[in-house]
Parts: sequence; C-alpha cells; structure tokens
Amino acid sequence: MNSDAITLTKFSGLLRSGIAMPKAIEIIGGIPTNNPGLQYLLEVAIQSGAGVAAEIDVVADLCYQRDSSLERIKVAYAGPKSSSRLVIWLPVLTMLIAQLSGFELLGAILAAKIVSSKLIARATPTENHSGYFLMAVALASGGGANLNKAQMLAFESHTKILGEEPSKSELLAMAEIANLVETTGARVCDLLKSQARNMQRENLTANELRIEQLSIRLMLPLGLAVLPAFVCLAVIPLMASMFGPK
Repeated sequence: MNSDAITLTKFSGLLRSGIAMPKAIEIIGGIPTNNPGLQYLLEVAIQSGAGVAAEIDVVADLCYQRDSSLERIKVAYAGPKSSSRLVIWLPVLTMLIAQLSGFELLGAILAAKIVSSKLIARATPTENHSGYFLMAVALASGGGANLNKAQMLAFESHTKILGEEPSKSELLAMAEIANLVETTGARVCDLLKSQARNMQRENLTANELRIEQLSIRLMLPLGLAVLPAFVCLAVIPLMASMFGPK
C-alpha cells in the first residue's frame, strides 16, 4: 500500500475512534496535498457537519488501486526496456560498423523508446473524480441537509476545489436518483453511494483494460525495432564469422 493510502486509512481510523477532525489531521501530519478529491470531500464534510470516515476509506482504496496500476505498468515495460539496454550495450565498434553500413540501428532503437514512452503515457491512470460529486451529496445529506441544499453545496465545492463542474454522467445520475427518491421514498444516501461505487468501478476497469493492452502493444516496438537491431548487431556478425571464408 502506498504512503497516501496508509495515511488515509489511519485518518479514517482516528475519526471512527471519536477524535475530532482537526486533531486527526494534526496527528497524521496534514492531509496529502496532491489529492484534490479528498480535499473536496473534506470541505463538504466540514460545511455539512457530516462524518467522512467511510468516504476516506474509498479514497484510500482508490489511491492504492492507482499505485497498483502504476506498478503493473512498470512490470509490463521491464522486459522491453531490458532488451533495449542489451542492444545498446553491445560492442560499440559493431554498432558503428552497422551504422556506416547503412543500418539505422540507433534511430530504430530511439524510435522504439519514443513509441514505448507514448504508449505508457496513454495507459498511465490520470486523476479521475468520477463519483465524487455523488459521494459529496451523500455526505451533505447525511449531515442533515435536504437533498436540494446538499446538491448545491456539493456542486459549489466541486467547482471551487476541483476547478470544474461535475460530469454530465454524474448530474444525470443525480437527477435519476432524486426522481427515484421522490417517487419511492428510498434512502438517498445509499443510492448515491452505490452509484458512486459503480462509477469508480467502471473507471478502474477501464484502467485495467488499458494496462492489459499496453503489455501487448509494448511488444510492437520491441519486435519492429529492438530485435532487428539485435539481429544486425549480434547474430549476423556471428553467423558471418562462423560460415565466412576461412
């Protein structure tokens, strides 16, 4: 588990034990500054007077999942990266001879590295706050605010702290839940948290899919550039020395 996830898990435990939020924040050494989603939920909790321990657990789990995804990306890139290093550190003289002979090996290896870096950048999980607006509305509602006031508080804080309005999908889900609550009398907090978890699960699934695709796509630069370079640098000279004129 990464340090942010550990810190947040400790934070939620302190809150559950009855320690006031300011004191709990002091004990953990402050809230991680690189997590605007957490700051957003805390802002709503402070304004509404709601307990936020369960939501902090959710954010901690998301931190852990994101770091786990980054580790998987490193593992996926380890093989191609090692192969590239092997080719680069082959005898420099052989490399120069190959370049003078018209084989653009250095260019091929560099191109493979650039392509691999772009593939990794596309697969790297970005900061995603899908479902946070719904969690914030649930927080404010749990703190005693009526649904309309809870939505207003969550919306204003979302724009202020995250720098953008909630996504259209979240606003649509919010409208559907509000209509369902009005017609059936269902518990709004449970519906909001359930929908927020579904959105986060969809985002995690999309991240997993990108990483699985990355492990395959990273083989393309390896096969099209690095391995041919290895053949030119090592295999062909070896074969020439073995079967050439004595």
